[in-house]
Amino acid sequence: MKGIYVIAIASLASWAVNAADIEPAPSDPKEDTYANIPRICPYPERNEHNTTTNLPHETDCTLYYKCSVGQPVLQRCPLMTEGDPISRLHYNRLLQVCDWPWQAGCASCPQTYRNGTLPSGSKISGPGTNNCYQYYDCINGVGHLRTCYSGCFSRTCQECVPNRDGGRGCGGPGPTQPPPTTQSTPPTPPSCINGARRAHECDCGKYYTCYTPDWYSTDCSGGLHFSPRTNTCLPPNEAGCLLPRNK
Repeated sequence: MKGIYVIAIASLASWAVNAADIEPAPSDPKEDTYANIPRICPYPERNEHNTTTNLPHETDCTLYYKCSVGQPVLQRCPLMTEGDPISRLHYNRLLQVCDWPWQAGCASCPQTYRNGTLPSGSKISGPGTNNCYQYYDCINGVGHLRTCYSGCFSRTCQECVPNRDGGRGCGGPGPTQPPPTTQSTPPTPPSCINGARRAHECDCGKYYTCYTPDWYSTDCSGGLHFSPRTNTCLPPNEAGCLLPRNK
């Protein structure tokens, strides 16, 4: 079983690299390219053609679900570069493959196609690691901050839902809840120079890496902390980080 899993991940990684070289421009520039992307795992009917359905994870860009007999099975995207045991590809819900972070349209709004058109109908998670009620509505490549007043935002469902587990809550908003009484505004990040790293604002176990023009959050593996002095992940007693490591 382990060998089959390794082969499947290797195949997906290869598919992602190939997909990154393909121009994903629709045949009709006005076509809503996200319209037919599934949001829940379909249960296969008898004699139905063998097709694979993948769903994006609710909050984590490096995770996705592979549908198996109507049930979502959690998968992780492959590592992004050889020799880097931390950084991973992001799931691209338009192409349904793991892709480069700057092309996946998960941590930032999707970029313009080579023919000048923009994919429509995309929403991504809002600011903050513990902020479930805000999201960005991508309009003409620009994210507009929105707030869920009922439930939490799910990237899988592309809406506010009461249950974000594997797309099972897709189909309607949850019970009416009052809007949060306080909302913190994240600080404006520094200028993004490709390849630069900076410390996370509230978690020693995370850091940001710049892939122009945006910053992407990354975890230090094995319980390590990010050291602003060396810009690397080190043992906690060497990193000198005074923030907590969130669980």
